[in-house]
Amino acid sequence: MQKIAIETDTVTIHYRASTRDGGVIEDTSGRKPLVMNLADEHFLPLFRKQIIGMQPGEEKTIKLDPQESFGLRDHLRQMTVPRGCLPSGIQKGDQLSTTIQGYAVNAWVVQLGEEEATLDTNHPLAGEPLELSVQMISIEA
Repeated sequence: MQKIAIETDTVTIHYRASTRDGGVIEDTSGRKPLVMNLADEHFLPLFRKQIIGMQPGEEKTIKLDPQESFGLRDHLRQMTVPRGCLPSGIQKGDQLSTTIQGYAVNAWVVQLGEEEATLDTNHPLAGEPLELSVQMISIEA
């Protein structure tokens, strides 16, 4: 009888994460597979939940709505700052690490004017429905 993955197992999987329009975010095929503990909260909860119950050799496609992955885009997470506060040479699309109210955050430059810039602290995949294709390779208790 083949082992079935449970909440406390460490599993080895190949996976492909993509946006629903087909843009590939990450793909482990042809590379080292991902080894993950299903109790590790670093991974998306629904992703972990969908792997529970899989057996070695099984393949599954998991569709995640934005609120199940990186959340919806929040316009309140955009801010306008004086251009002079930014490093010289900054360009639209650049990522910055900054501190806001004592918390370290990543921000992306989404607009760059002569006097002001707009920064976005939403996760880059916020608002995106995702599709994860998973192939279970092995399970360790």
